[in-house]
Formats: sequence, structure tokens, C-alpha cells
Amino acid sequence: MSLLGPLVVRRGGRELEVGGRLRALLAVLALEAGRPVSVERVARGVWSDELPVHVRKSVQTQIMRLRRLLGNDRIRTEPGGYLLDIRPDDIDVVRFGRLISAVAAETEVEEQRLLLAEALTIWRGTPFECVGSRWLDEVEAERMVELYLAAQERWVDLELAAGRYGAVVADLRELTARFPLREALWSRLLLALRRSGRCAEALSCYESVRVMLADELGVDPGPELRRQYGELLQSDPIADAQAVHEESKTDNQGAGTPQQLPAAPGLFVGRDKELRALGESQQEAIVVLHGLGGIGKTALALQWAHKQRGQFPDGQLFIDLQGYGPGDLITTSAALRSLLLSLGLPEAQIPDDIEARSSMLRTMLANRRCLVVLDNALDADHIRPLIPGTGSLAVVTSRSELRGLAVREGARRIAIGQLTAEESAELLRARLPGEQANDVLNELADLCGHVPLALSIAAERAEDDVQVVMDELRDLPRRLEALAVGDESGDLRAVFDRSYQTLAPEVARAFRLLGLYLYDEFDSSAAAGLLGTSARAASSVLDDLADQHLLCRAGARRFEFHELVRAYAVELTHEGRRTARDAVSLAARRSPAYWK
Repeated sequence: MSLLGPLVVRRGGRELEVGGRLRALLAVLALEAGRPVSVERVARGVWSDELPVHVRKSVQTQIMRLRRLLGNDRIRTEPGGYLLDIRPDDIDVVRFGRLISAVAAETEVEEQRLLLAEALTIWRGTPFECVGSRWLDEVEAERMVELYLAAQERWVDLELAAGRYGAVVADLRELTARFPLREALWSRLLLALRRSGRCAEALSCYESVRVMLADELGVDPGPELRRQYGELLQSDPIADAQAVHEESKTDNQGAGTPQQLPAAPGLFVGRDKELRALGESQQEAIVVLHGLGGIGKTALALQWAHKQRGQFPDGQLFIDLQGYGPGDLITTSAALRSLLLSLGLPEAQIPDDIEARSSMLRTMLANRRCLVVLDNALDADHIRPLIPGTGSLAVVTSRSELRGLAVREGARRIAIGQLTAEESAELLRARLPGEQANDVLNELADLCGHVPLALSIAAERAEDDVQVVMDELRDLPRRLEALAVGDESGDLRAVFDRSYQTLAPEVARAFRLLGLYLYDEFDSSAAAGLLGTSARAASSVLDDLADQHLLCRAGARRFEFHELVRAYAVELTHEGRRTARDAVSLAARRSPAYWK
């Protein structure tokens, strides 16, 4: 449940519509998740000072309506009042407060950084927005905003202490615009500008805040702002220029510390072995996560990257290269331009050709510890120029095995396979409504081939009726039709399509035939007999398919299909036959002889 911004309530992966006073009621209960809230406090949160005539009865009525929405199991009547039965950490406002308290208790600077980074990513906007409770707006929202500003100020202080002055200027400008009367933010902005050698800008900022305080409040700037102003007037331009030069060498001309990682997956299960392998690879230059489309490579990369942010203090870069769609491919040149801009290089200084851009990227990352996540790469040539030099780590995700990167660049490759039966059941249990029997979870996981995307799609569709979805999935020829919801990113067939479309024509033909006729493990000899070619040629085709994870390597030069991929291959064959029949029929109808 999200309260730090517009109210968002989800159950079983579905967003619930909560209206009227139920919003305020739910917010009041959520603030004390797992603990009973008295009738009096509920009433104050819902009605503020305008209490109804019959307080207890009115509260009971609202509780009854909320139970209809959330389910009777979610709200319990306790001796002390009413209890919302939900994990406290599932409420963003509660988790935010817990993290901020942990920062105050932590003495290690890097641990404070990690806690603050996690807390600040939770914040989405004005707390309790549109909830409709004056008490929450005047009391709890003010308290949360104060915690948020204190967290931002502590984060800025850590950045300033580390000498990353330029990194915080943009953030402070945005914060002072949103909270113009917060003198502590202005004071830090003046310090960051002065330490960056931008004294003229700092003096202009001081004049702006001085006029604003006089106009709005009729007061002069406080002692800390006046002290910063005095230091500005006494600053030594030569010393400031030297400080900026030293910072420039350290930051390689960067305008800030990029922190581009998308949000970590909201629900993540398993992958303990892969996470350990990633952790063991931190001293490598390149790590490749490769696997079938929809297997969860990006989710794994982001889950690990967010937990390891503190190990990459000079920034985290992320770019979706669209190697397998759904959008247009991001060219290597365009990707380099984006990375260089993210590191603070002005547009006018970006070279034109790829080699020069690649060299510039390595130069700017030299002596820095950055994480570069290159998501959805097409092939090795697509990403070679994007690999940073010594010191930083590139984590690459791709449906291709990218063996060339292991051969030439020494990349560590980690294969991402399907979830275990236990992990699949855990994911479904978290996504499906109500309590489901273990045999239902296990069968549904088997029908989805233990592929995370398929499991998530099935769970989303099964919110209304699990058995209906399972019946559809049991129909193997139409299974992929049941694994589609929403846009292209929620359509397993479309995901497989993007892998298939990268195949050469002869490899695509082999894929269709192999899926239709070979059901168990097979080798190149069996494939050669089916394809009408030599064992050597068949072996090359099988390697191409396995490289794209459209075949699974079963060891000792043997191969097999994942069941869902086989269903896709069979669909393609049948569709091809229908298309051929339709073409023949159309040609016949167009022939004059057809009408005689």
C-alpha cells in the first residue's frame, strides 16, 4: 500500500478503487499496521473535529464497508480497537519511517548511504494526497515531510563530505524550489555552489532567498545563511579554482553522480544461487546474465544492483538497449551518447564516431567505481564499445549467450534458468487471491513452465477464477493464448516472437520443424535426419537456437525444448500451413478457371 503520494492499494497484483471516507479510514489503520487502533483515533482520523453524533456506530459502518472491499480477513476486531492485518513493511510510509530511524542509529557512513538511498526511493510525493483527512494532513503529513527533508539534508551532507559538490547542486535547486522557506536547504546549496567554484551563482541564490524571506515573512536570513554569505564574500578565487580542478580530476568532468537504476522488482523470489554468483563477480569487468525471454534476467540484475549500490559510490548507469524490443533497437552510437551525457559530458564535446565515443566513456570512468547495467543486449558487437575500463563493472542481460564476450573480453557468464518448483509456488502464493491448495499451485506452476513472466501473467488472469485459467492452460495447443494480458510486455507469445525474428531463415525453419517432431532430448544426428542435412550443419543450427535460448542444452551435445517454447514452435508451423493454404485458395479464386 502506498501513502507517500496518491493513495494506491493493491491486492493480489490488482489495484483497488478506494473512495470517500474509506481512504482516510484505511490510511489511519495502515499507519499502525499490525497493531490495534482505538475507535477514538479512527474517528479523529476520518472526521477530524466534525465527529458524527454516534461515533462508535459510524466507525463500525465504515469498518464494515472497508471489509467488503479488502476482505474480512484483513481487518480484525481487537480489544484495543481495529487492526489492519498486513505486514508493516508493505506500507510505504511505515517502511520509510523505519529506514529513517535506522539511519539515526547507524554509525557507519556507507550503511547510512544505503538506508537513505532505499528510503528516498520510496517517496513519491505529498503524503496522504487526496485521502481527505484534515488530521492526517495537519499532523502526520507534516511529520513525514519533516522526516523526508531531514533525510535529504543528511544525504546532501554525506555527498558534500565526500567532496561530490557538483553532484548535489541540481537536487538542491529542485528541493529549494519545492520548499523555499527551508533555510537549511539554501545554506547547503550555497556551500555546494561555492565549493564547485560557482561563487557568482551562490551570491545570486543568496540574494534571491533574502528577498523572498523579506517579502513572505518579513525577516532576514538566519545565522547559518548569513555565515555562508560571509564566507562567499571572503572566498579566495584562486583557491576555489584549484578546488574545482581537483574535483574535476576526481569526477572526470561529471556533473553529478548518476543513479539511473529503475525500481527494483516489487515481488522477487528465489535466485539465491545466481545472486551469490553475481556477488562473487564484483571484481570482474563484465558479467552476462543470459536466458530465455521472460525468465527474469532484468529483475535479477536490478534486485542485485539495488542491494549493492553502496559498492558503486561513483554512480549506477542503466540503459535498455531494446535488443529484443519491444521498441526500436538503441544503436551503439546512441547508447554511448546517452551514457556520456549521463556522466556530465556536454553535448558539444561528444565525438561523432563510435570508437572516439567509446574511448571517451572509458576515460570518464577511469579511477571510478561505477556500475553499468546494459539491459536487453542483442549481441556482443552491440555492446563491446559500451564496456567500461578498469574499476567499474558492466552487468549485461541478453537472450543471447554472448559467448564472444567470454572469449575476447573474459566476461563471466551466468545462465538464468526457470524457477524451482518451490520458488514458483512462492511467487504464485504471493500473487494469487486467497489461500490456494499446494496441488493447485504446483500444477499451475508446471503449466507455466516455471517461467516468471508466465507465472505472473497467469496469476494476474487468475484473480477472478483460478480454475478457469488452469483449464485454458491445460489445452496445450492454445496455451500461449492464455498467457497474455495487457500490452506486449505481458504477452508471452510476443516475447518469443522477438527472439524468433532474430533467426536466419534456415534456422527459423529448423526451429519450427524440430518443435513439431522432436519431443525428447535429441542430438545433431536426429536433427539432421529431420532437416535433411548433414550432422555438422545440423549441429551449427542447434547451437544457433541454443544461443538464443530457443533450445535448452541438455549436456553432451544434446538438446531439448522448454515446453512453452515448443508450443510456440508448433503454433508457428500450424500458422504457416494455414497461411499457405489460404494463399493457394486465394490464387485459385483469382484464376478464371475457378469461376467456370
